Amino acid sequence: MADSAEIQSLLSSLNGKHGILGCLLVSPEGGVVASSLPSDIDVGTLGALSATLFSNNDVSLQRMNRGTLTQMTLLTDQGILHFYQCAGHFLVVLTAKGQRINLEGLIRSVEEQSNNLSKMIV
Repeated sequence: MADSAEIQSLLSSLNGKHGILGCLLVSPEGGVVASSLPSDIDVGTLGALSATLFSNNDVSLQRMNRGTLTQMTLLTDQGILHFYQCAGHFLVVLTAKGQRINLEGLIRSVEEQSNNLSKMIV
C-alpha cells in the first residue's frame, strides 16, 4: 500500500468539489485507512457502519441475482453519502448539508480518483 500521506492527499483533493465535505477510505473489516473529513466527525464509527452498510447491500443484491455492488448513493436530509468499491476497500464520500450537488459530476470525480487510489492500494 502506498504511503498514507499520498492517500491522504488524494482524498483531500476531492474536498470542496461538487459539495464534497470529505472522504473516508475504509477496509472491508470497517477500519479507517485514511480520512479527509473534519475532525468533529467520528470517523471510526462512520467507517465501521459504512463497511457494514455496503456489505449488507452487496449480499442482498447477490441474492437477488443482480451482480455485485460496485457503488451506491444515499440521499439523506444531511446530504449525500456516495460509496465506491476501490481495490477491495470502500471509498465513502460525504457532501455538506444544504449544498446544491451535481450528482453526475460528483460520481465522475469519485470514479476518477478511485482509479488513482486503486493503484496506490495494491
